[in-house]
Amino acid sequence: MIVEISVVPIGVGESLSSYVSEALKVIREKGVKYQLNPMGTVLEVDSFSELGELLDEIRCRLEEMGAPRIYVVVKADWRKKATDMEHKVKAVEEKLRS
Repeated sequence: MIVEISVVPIGVGESLSSYVSEALKVIREKGVKYQLNPMGTVLEVDSFSELGELLDEIRCRLEEMGAPRIYVVVKADWRKKATDMEHKVKAVEEKLRS
């Protein structure tokens, strides 16, 4: 399953890079394949339960850093046929060349 998340701590000031970095540390520690982009992070996970555990761990870490509130946006693409991030991008890029 390919998922994009955006995790936004609220009430911690304007600069969020230290919080984003901490969230990415959690993702790396769990061994989850990811791609950071300017507006969020795209992940490959096996299930919604894996995603939930990951988001809960991120929430705990950001709370430990002092975030009093955390806003999370999730977009998920589950499909029966297995695919990955690179395949989805490659399919579009191939069509652009035609």
